[in-house]
Amino acid sequence: MVLEIVRGFFDIPTEEMIKIGDQIKNVLFSPEVSSEEEAITRLKEALKEMPSERALMAGMFISGLLRCNMAKQIEQEYLNAQANGEIEPE
Repeated sequence: MVLEIVRGFFDIPTEEMIKIGDQIKNVLFSPEVSSEEEAITRLKEALKEMPSERALMAGMFISGLLRCNMAKQIEQEYLNAQANGEIEPE
């Protein structure tokens, strides 16, 4: 809902939001990205090329993506590591 409010405030069309989201997903999750450091570098470069309001929208997109989609993946990685004896159960 907040994303929609900010999108409306900056008068960014829905289609443009989809492009911003796709661009950020490609920067972070492209198969060519070999490390977390490379993903961060690519993200910084992409944000430099964006107008500030679109960079703000990209940041909100990333924040939502990490909160919503990554929580289950992080939990699964933790459970896998625990099952493989890579970490101690708490």
